[in-house]
Amino acid sequence: MKRAAQEISPFKRLRFRAEAGALRALAWLIPKFPRRTVLRFSHGLGWLAYHVLRRERRIARANLDTAFGDSKSAAEKERIARVSVQNFVATLLGLFWAPRLTQAFVEEMVEFDPESLRHLRELQAQGKGIIGITMHYGDWELLGLVMCFFEIPMVVVQDATTNAALGEILGELRAASGNRIIPNHRAAAKLLKALKRGEFIALLIDQYVARHHGGEWLDFFGLSVSNTPAIGWLALRTGAPIVPFVSHPLPNGRMRIACGPEVNYTVTADADANAHDINQRCLALCENVVRERPEYWLWSYKRWKARPTREQGRYPDYSRYVPH
Repeated sequence: MKRAAQEISPFKRLRFRAEAGALRALAWLIPKFPRRTVLRFSHGLGWLAYHVLRRERRIARANLDTAFGDSKSAAEKERIARVSVQNFVATLLGLFWAPRLTQAFVEEMVEFDPESLRHLRELQAQGKGIIGITMHYGDWELLGLVMCFFEIPMVVVQDATTNAALGEILGELRAASGNRIIPNHRAAAKLLKALKRGEFIALLIDQYVARHHGGEWLDFFGLSVSNTPAIGWLALRTGAPIVPFVSHPLPNGRMRIACGPEVNYTVTADADANAHDINQRCLALCENVVRERPEYWLWSYKRWKARPTREQGRYPDYSRYVPH
């Protein structure tokens, strides 16, 4: 660690301090305003970001072309991409508002499907760990934060950041309501222990995982993506139930949480095939949600970053060939 720190140039150290200072300033400033004001500002900022950030706009449009082809018009794809960026900005700035979350706010702004909540309570009562799977959809940051107000604290994996100080700040915000945040470095062993202790672990499963980091090829919108194998691996080792949970946007910044249906699985002698089947079914559930209201998914992300074929075919232009 000491040697790595010495390799950082003075300019980069200065940049890291400036980034951390800016993030700390946002964390101090944003909670000073009502949440509705923050959301209105976020939507305006997101509109501006969509029109200014050409790279993100290009990625979003390429992804939409890949996923929907000619089934959606250019105007519809434009709208979906713009709303997606606005939703991302609102989700990110909303995270900085986390210290102001209260039980009264959650009761006013969040609906939890009664049947979903009842089922989660029953699973908790069994004393078994629960594998919660979700995605970059709706307000996924608020989704994670409010679960504690329903007495469902979670263990959340956070990706590493190049600037460690940024990761610390984001981790503090994500833990503001009582969740436990763990780094993604060697996270599998920590998640396994958490499940064996009967905890609820939360995994975002719709992001790219490099092949050399254990990613496996799964189908998403009819094309292979390199995805996390963690869900099947953890489920087969613990017998924990797999419960999808999603934040569905409602008018005026409100949200509805829906959980389930539970992803059922059986254990056979072919553990690898079992795990692959579990992972594929989980990702298929994500795809179904995205297809229903695509504007609330994160399209400006390089989801098809790797492909298993030399030919580009339907893959977006940013994808690269990665051998099996």
